[in-house]
Amino acid sequence: MHEIARFPAESYLRIYHAPRQLEPDEQARIERDLAEFLGRWSSHEAPVTGGFEVVHGRFVVVAADESRVALSGCAKDDLTGLMRGLGGELGVDLVHAPPICFREGDGIRSVSRADFGELAEQGLVNAGTKVFDLTLATVGAYRQGRFELPAGDCWHARAYDLARV
Repeated sequence: MHEIARFPAESYLRIYHAPRQLEPDEQARIERDLAEFLGRWSSHEAPVTGGFEVVHGRFVVVAADESRVALSGCAKDDLTGLMRGLGGELGVDLVHAPPICFREGDGIRSVSRADFGELAEQGLVNAGTKVFDLTLATVGAYRQGRFELPAGDCWHARAYDLARV
């Protein structure tokens, strides 16, 4: 396994999300199984250079350096299958988690898009609310700090007509 920080900017990125804080033993299990998986990950029988990190005990960020080997659909499916299986064993959905994650006080809250819209209408979230962009697709975007940013600087502003603060 390799550090994501060393991957080329155009490297593939996938962010998995736990709808609740992972317990230390759950995080350790994910780290162990993911490291083992990445050690044998391949795309059309060619080894894939992959790396990951667990962020805030809620997000599993996985990257693949595609500068030597393009990641096939089957290789992506294998990764998702691993995460789906791990989530099932741990009792936490890592693949189909609620799509909006944002800072609330000292914690992180996960809600459906509809619930986020209601919070926006009530003025409980706004352009200054820190959100996590689970749609990032490259390591470069992740390294540039696009993972956690004010909603006004992300797709959330357009989707929910969030007023600037």
